[in-house]
Amino acid sequence: MNAHSRQTRIVNSQAATPLGHYSQGVLHGDTLYVSGQLGVGKDTPSPDSVAVGDQVAYALGNIEAIARTVGASRSDVVKATIYVTDISLWGEANKAYAAFFGDHKPARSVVPCPELHLGAKIEIEAIVAVA
Repeated sequence: MNAHSRQTRIVNSQAATPLGHYSQGVLHGDTLYVSGQLGVGKDTPSPDSVAVGDQVAYALGNIEAIARTVGASRSDVVKATIYVTDISLWGEANKAYAAFFGDHKPARSVVPCPELHLGAKIEIEAIVAVA
């Protein structure tokens, strides 16, 4: 058996459509790897006019929709990596992140970066445990 036969490409029509050569998520064994999600909803053409807190909510909502595809939820997120274009936005972003997860606190990294696709201020990728 090769490694590819244990991988399943995950697609959820409620999450933003990928704009490049990647999957929304890949399930490998009991772990779902969710690609970086920009702060846009399915029908939001561009994040540049969306407030940072709303971008976080959109990105995490996309992650949750992709996780639901394999029977997981936000409480199954074990690790998140957040890319932010301006660390001064972190207070607002962290507030929205905490509101989304509540008492659940996944492991997390925050990575400042110079720019993101479509002018987004936030991109979030996640690792999700699947029962």
